Amino acid sequence: MSSPRSDGEVRRTAAVHWFNHHRAGDMTADDERLFAHWLSQTPENRDAYEAVERDWALLGAVADDPEILAAREHDRRAFDAPARMRRLALAAATVLIAVTSVWAAIDSGVIDRFKAADAVEMATYRTSLGQRMTFFLSDGSEVTLDTDSEVTTGDMSETRMIELVRGRAFFRVAKDPSRPFIVRAGDKTVRATGTAFEVAKEEGGDITVTLVEGSVRVEEDAGSPRSGHGVDMSPGGQLSAASDSGWVVEPVDVLKETSWLNGQLVFFGDPLADAVAEMNRYSKQKIVFLEGRAPERMIVGVFRAGDVDGFVRAIELDGAAHVVSRDEARIELATP
Repeated sequence: MSSPRSDGEVRRTAAVHWFNHHRAGDMTADDERLFAHWLSQTPENRDAYEAVERDWALLGAVADDPEILAAREHDRRAFDAPARMRRLALAAATVLIAVTSVWAAIDSGVIDRFKAADAVEMATYRTSLGQRMTFFLSDGSEVTLDTDSEVTTGDMSETRMIELVRGRAFFRVAKDPSRPFIVRAGDKTVRATGTAFEVAKEEGGDITVTLVEGSVRVEEDAGSPRSGHGVDMSPGGQLSAASDSGWVVEPVDVLKETSWLNGQLVFFGDPLADAVAEMNRYSKQKIVFLEGRAPERMIVGVFRAGDVDGFVRAIELDGAAHVVSRDEARIELATP
C-alpha cells in the first residue's frame, strides 16, 4: 500500500499539469478560469507554478549545450514518424519528467535552489508571430511578451537588469527599493523600483514607454548622442523616442494602449494606416493597399489580435476599401 502524497507533492503535480496545458496552447476559457481559481486558492499554489516556470527555463538553458543539441537531433531522426499523437504524448511526458527531475535534484541537494534561480535569470525569452508569453522572475516581477518579441535577463543579484531585444513587453515590477529594475532598449534605459509599464522597440530603433502605475525614469546611455538626457514619467504618460529626433511625452489611455495583454487591439479614432500596421504585427497574412498606402481615414473598433479577416470586413463595411485579391501571404485592398 502506497503512502499518501504530501500537500507539496499534490501541489507540484497540479502545477506541472497546468504548465503543460499552457505550453500545449489549447486551453479553453473554462480551463483559464479553473487555472486562475487554482492559482488564487493559496499563495503556495502560485509559488509552485512559478517554480515550474523557473525550473523549465533552467532546463532550456541546459538544452542549448552543443552535446544536448546533438542528442536531440539524433532523437529527431530516429523517431521522426507520422504518429503525431505519439510525439505529443512523448513531449508532455518529457516536460513532466524533466521538471520533476529538477525538483528531485533540488530536494536532494544536487542543485541548490538559489543557484538554480541565478542560472534561470541568465536566459532569453522570445515569442513567435501571434504568440504571447508571461513569465516570472525570481524577484517576483512579472513580464509579458507581445507577439514576435524577445528579452534577455542578466544577473539580478544586485541590479535587476533586462534587455528588450525587439518587440514589446509589459513589466509588473516587484517592489525592492534596494535593487532598481532596469530595462535596456537600444541606447535607452528605463529605471523603476516597483511599478507597471510597457516598453516597445521598433525595427528602426524607435522606443516607446507607457507608464501604467508608479514612476519610471528614462535615460540615454553613456556614449549615445544625447548621453545624460533623461525624463521622469508619471502614470498615464507615454514617451515616444524616435531614433533620429527628440523625445515627446503625452497623456494616453493606458487601458487602450495595453489592450494587447488581453489579446485585443482597441482603436479609437486611430489613423487607418497605424491600425493596419498594428494588425499586421500579429499575422503572417498581411493587409496591403494597391495604392501603396492606406487612405486618410480614422478607425474605431475592438478586434482580436490576429483577426485580419474581421478587421478587413470592418474596413469594407465602413466603405474605406474593398478586397481585390487574397492568398495565404496577403490581402490586397483598393480604395473606392
